[in-house]
Amino acid sequence: MKYQFTIIKKIIILIMIIGVIFIFLDKLEKNNLFIGLYVPIFYFTSISLGSLLFLGIQNVSKSGWSIIIYPVMEKITSFLPYGFFMIFIILLLNSMGFIHMFHWMDYNLYDINSNKYDNIIANKKLFLNIPFFLIRSVVYTLGCIFFYSKIKKLSCKLDKTSSLSDYKKLYSISVIFIIFFSFISTFIAWDWIMSLNPHWFSTLFGWYVLSSYLVTGIGLITIISIYLNKTGIFPLFRKDHLHDLSKYLFSSSLLWTYFWFSQFLLYWYGNVPEEIYYFLKREEIYNSIHFWILIPNFIIPFFGLIKSKNKSNPIIVGTVSFVLLIGHYINTYYLIVPEIYQERKINFGISDLGSLLLVGGIFIYVLFYNLFFNNKKLKHHVGNPFFKESKKYKYPYM
Repeated sequence: MKYQFTIIKKIIILIMIIGVIFIFLDKLEKNNLFIGLYVPIFYFTSISLGSLLFLGIQNVSKSGWSIIIYPVMEKITSFLPYGFFMIFIILLLNSMGFIHMFHWMDYNLYDINSNKYDNIIANKKLFLNIPFFLIRSVVYTLGCIFFYSKIKKLSCKLDKTSSLSDYKKLYSISVIFIIFFSFISTFIAWDWIMSLNPHWFSTLFGWYVLSSYLVTGIGLITIISIYLNKTGIFPLFRKDHLHDLSKYLFSSSLLWTYFWFSQFLLYWYGNVPEEIYYFLKREEIYNSIHFWILIPNFIIPFFGLIKSKNKSNPIIVGTVSFVLLIGHYINTYYLIVPEIYQERKINFGISDLGSLLLVGGIFIYVLFYNLFFNNKKLKHHVGNPFFKESKKYKYPYM
């Protein structure tokens, strides 16, 4: 395992070096650098969030089939502390005035005697003020890290004790986490993305972003499970498990499409200037990208996974998962970047590619370090009362 990790580590370090070179090949401006980094940091953190959410859902629903893939979910979630830390550093630099991504952080916008005074932003001061914004961000960060650590700790303890009381504790903490996350997921979307343009708002936006967490989290869980199975590390993962995992992947992509369509339909029908500006700006800058992203995020997964036999085909499911990960990175990019550069057109450039390679390299390093180096082999949750059911799981219609 350590030898395999050594080879992977060299490749990852090379990717990160290429990323740094790409960043500095472009015109290096303070704002451009951090904006380029913010998009992939948020994206990879959202994958970890999605994985933790999916793990919590499986615990709460007491699903038997999924116990086998619990270790994979936990390893993907291991990036969460690093991702939240990097996001918080960027938010802190914004609040201190070193970079200017969040327009509303300009104090002149709240001064009625200033030429920059903005009545709309001033009316949101109770919510959009730096101290409260940072406090909320700390709550998101520490809360999610706490639940991740607690769930992981209880899972490890359960493996050793096989105690029913420990299982009940794991169930209870997962329930509390789902309740906590149902609140903070909306606020994360509002604070870290929607507040980039404080003139625009959407009541569906939090759910829209939440559905993206789930799609990307499940997509990477699927890819890693298939990869580990092919390398012989994950022999208990069979086509029966893949079939159920594919159903979640299929349904979560439909959920994202539902929120996409609901938001677009309401805006188009209402035709409110403050709302349709969101779509008009992206149509002008990126040639209707909000329609084009339906291809990787809805059309390909819909037709790729709608047949039952396709759901148990590792090549098809792996390809669809990879396409979804690309599609949702594009979605994250177009959610964030146009709101920061409100007055000029910004296309995906070499510095953005460099930032993606750098942050992606860090994410993959953390993931594979936990997969290969921390343990001699991937440990299964044998203490879970549903482990035997998961081990012998057979999809009834295959």
